[in-house]
Amino acid sequence: MIYNDLALFTVVANHLSFSKAADRLGIPLSRISRRVAELEGHLGTKLFERTTRQVRLTEEGRRLLDRCQNPIEALQGVVGFADDTRRQSIRVTAPPLAARTTIGPRLLDFAEQNPDVELELTTTNVMLDFFRDNIDLAFRVGPLTDSSLVAKRLWSVPYCFCAGLGLIQERGLNASVPRQDFLALPALISGQPWVLETGEVLHPKHIAHSLTDLDVIAQAARRDLGVAMLPLDMMGGDLQRLDVTDTMPLTRDMFAVYPSRRLLPARIRRLIDFMSPG
Repeated sequence: MIYNDLALFTVVANHLSFSKAADRLGIPLSRISRRVAELEGHLGTKLFERTTRQVRLTEEGRRLLDRCQNPIEALQGVVGFADDTRRQSIRVTAPPLAARTTIGPRLLDFAEQNPDVELELTTTNVMLDFFRDNIDLAFRVGPLTDSSLVAKRLWSVPYCFCAGLGLIQERGLNASVPRQDFLALPALISGQPWVLETGEVLHPKHIAHSLTDLDVIAQAARRDLGVAMLPLDMMGGDLQRLDVTDTMPLTRDMFAVYPSRRLLPARIRRLIDFMSPG
């Protein structure tokens, strides 16, 4: 009986809804709730946090789903139960800029080629918690600090210092700019420090504005509100790269990050492989 309860659990977990699971399986909602409660009692741990508006997995629930997802999918394929859970979801998070320029288009390509998978994308620069926020896969720009996570490098993201053409002409920044003069300029910063290839961290003396969205920082720089550190591929038009003497920003890497390599569901492995260049 516990194996049936585990199968019910995976359907509820993938939909994060008891009512949707009941509709999908054609089972009364009360029976779904009772069977999940019996499974929680058998395991001695709470698998879901329930409110009147939402259902989310506890950390123990996420771990159980990671352990039983693939075996349940395999059994469903054997006994014909797969029709009830044909569309599997992948909950993804990515920085807003990457979601618009690199990650997002690739995710749409993946969605076109994998109609059995439902993507749920959250765009934010905040480091969401995999268990608390029900995240399967995160795309993050390094360097990464959490050694407990598995990270696969995808591609490099070169950065540069830059300014709008008006500020460049006003301050005479066309030639190489001494570092001390550069640090005295009004700065537009995000949540990430100005790290150099040498590992040194620059500290601007005058922070004009602190903005978390890189697109907004680029717009501010184009309006000559300050200098900034931005990805090289954002340069062009009224936004130009600055040459700062002996000062080269660190080239960052984009990573696919997930909690554990062990028993990673097949659909998430497919997405990670799909996002890897070459």
